[in-house]
Amino acid sequence: MQKWKTRYELPVIKRLDIRVDIDRLRKDAEEFSKGKTWDGLGSEYASLCETHTKLPKMFFKEEELKNVDCVCDLDWQKTSYQQLSLTEFDESYSLEQRTEKSNSVWDTRIAKKNKEADERWFRKIKNDVPDSFRDLFKMFDGKIHRTRFAKLAPHSSVKPHIDYDTLYGVRLHIAFETNDDCANGGWDRKGLETKVNIPVDGSIWFVNPGVKHYAINGGNTTRTHLILSLDSQKLLI
Repeated sequence: MQKWKTRYELPVIKRLDIRVDIDRLRKDAEEFSKGKTWDGLGSEYASLCETHTKLPKMFFKEEELKNVDCVCDLDWQKTSYQQLSLTEFDESYSLEQRTEKSNSVWDTRIAKKNKEADERWFRKIKNDVPDSFRDLFKMFDGKIHRTRFAKLAPHSSVKPHIDYDTLYGVRLHIAFETNDDCANGGWDRKGLETKVNIPVDGSIWFVNPGVKHYAINGGNTTRTHLILSLDSQKLLI
């Protein structure tokens, strides 16, 4: 059994040797998102934000956080960071179903002792998700869980932060919209920075959730990525 790598044994950002049909996905994403509110952090994913009442301040501008005490109270039509989920909580899931183990405490430990605060339970594909995305998910042998679009408004950023250990899970990014002034970046154990503009070309990128990382949109157009979480390192090792 292949041993999973720790956060500092993995790169900050890495392009995988995989390409997808980005034109098909973008077309279907436009149809899927019609009429939906981009409030993934304020609805079904609210339980994943530190607590129900604590704001994940790294995502939003200071002026957006004034006069609100809970992420659910934000005006999602105006926030600089928005999410739209493709997966939802799966009550039938259990850690015993995992076929790939990290050989760490995360093989048996539930995050925050609360299934609704553990990304791995958000693996049920929503009913109206297009076939093109279902085909994409099949590429990862059932290891996909929390998956969502993340939209970053012009002249906005996601501040440097750490999400979780790579022995718990990893994240992949596919760019759907970008501009020349967008970047994902982060720092390794020695403090060396990696900074990349992820292109809209169907490439899939690993972005290390276990090191301090950030995202910037310094341009005049929206930046949108599809972020796939998965409890597997098979593609990285």
